[in-house]
Amino acid sequence: MKKHILHLLAIFIVFAFLFQPIAAHASPYPIAISDYSQKPTRQSESFECSTDMDVPQDECEALVAMYEGNNGEGWRFKDNWLITNTVGNWYGITVESGHVVEIFLYMNYLQGSFPTELEDLTYLRKLNLSWNSLTGSIPPEISNFSALQVLNLYNNNLSGALLTEFGEMSNLQELLLMNNQFSGAIPIELANLQNLKNLDLMDNELTGSIPPELGNMTNLEFLDLGQNQLTGNIPPSLSELSNLQGLWVDYNQLSGIIPPELGNLSNLHHLWLSFNDLTGSVPPQLGNLINLQALNLNGNLLRGIVPLTFTNLTNLNVFNFSNTALCEPYLPDFLAWKETVDNWQGSGITCKQLYLPITTR
Repeated sequence: MKKHILHLLAIFIVFAFLFQPIAAHASPYPIAISDYSQKPTRQSESFECSTDMDVPQDECEALVAMYEGNNGEGWRFKDNWLITNTVGNWYGITVESGHVVEIFLYMNYLQGSFPTELEDLTYLRKLNLSWNSLTGSIPPEISNFSALQVLNLYNNNLSGALLTEFGEMSNLQELLLMNNQFSGAIPIELANLQNLKNLDLMDNELTGSIPPELGNMTNLEFLDLGQNQLTGNIPPSLSELSNLQGLWVDYNQLSGIIPPELGNLSNLHHLWLSFNDLTGSVPPQLGNLINLQALNLNGNLLRGIVPLTFTNLTNLNVFNFSNTALCEPYLPDFLAWKETVDNWQGSGITCKQLYLPITTR
């Protein structure tokens, strides 16, 4: 009898050992019944956009399509999505006067292709889908966003050519496409965006030259074309961008001289020309940029003397011309100005002799 009881006890222990890990794997964290009953169901399978919502039915359906097609169930934040009929309470959605006017889903784990369904949001002014995992190309239908003022898609995995249709989005003020995989040439049609203030195409795979037509974008304040594979010269026409505050064309394969006309950009604060194949001397006209705060010429094939006119740059706090053959004048005024520049990274070359005009009686 005792042996039989011990045998039954051993069988019970074995069964308990076998079944316990299965339960642990199925539910590694204990869930109370009350918690489980409050867990939202998959609304994307049953949600219907009705006529009693705070936006038109087609706008609601466009958002639902984006949710279903771009990993909505895995989003980082999705408060109230496909749960309440008040779209204005859905995370990242702004509604004004009965229409969707802004989508802000920054760093929210979106996946898949660009949501073309959003073209039905004809009142949309701002679209921010940056820092996600969108792939593929941007469809030409994006030009249907006729009211769009801000298009922010940076830090995704988008690819393909930049659309000529961007030039039809006349209300755009910001076009931010940096840190993607766009390739091909910069379309000259971008020059049609007369309201654009910020164009950022940094860190893509763009090739070809910088279109001189970009000089027609007179309201442009920031132009970043850095970290691409652009070739050719820096267009002197960029000097027509009278409102420009920042110009970045670093880490490309640009050649030729630095256009002296850039000295006309009186509002310029940042000028980054580093790591190209620029040659010749530094034009003294850059000394007219009295509002300049940062100038980077590092890694070019520049030679000659740092212009004495640079002593006019009293607001300059970053000056980098390392990895060049530029030399520094050994003159009292120049040396005194050098002391006012907080971040100075020079070539380490001092001019052996500064040739001055010789006058005779």
